[in-house]
Amino acid sequence: MAIKRTHKGRSTPARKSASTAPIRHVEILRVAELVPNHTHTGWLCKNRGCGRLIALTPGSLAAIGSSAGFGDPLSAIRCPHCGEEDLYRFSARTEIVYAPAGPG
Repeated sequence: MAIKRTHKGRSTPARKSASTAPIRHVEILRVAELVPNHTHTGWLCKNRGCGRLIALTPGSLAAIGSSAGFGDPLSAIRCPHCGEEDLYRFSARTEIVYAPAGPG
């Protein structure tokens, strides 16, 4: 009859986690501050039901652009229209003309 022994210390080696880009805080314009038919810098909401403009304040553009660290920081941003929060890359921003949602 064989003797069963425990295998202590033979677990999988600890994996070193890769460093991730820091999440930055950015200031966005509220819905009341968005000017219709005006070009704003920002992203489109990733929520399929929303897809509307999330615009940066001019102060956030300067603060993030001059920050040291990773070349493409992530920002956790909550959409002012639908309230969904998602991660956006700073380099993915574009200039978008804001068109408010129609009455229907």
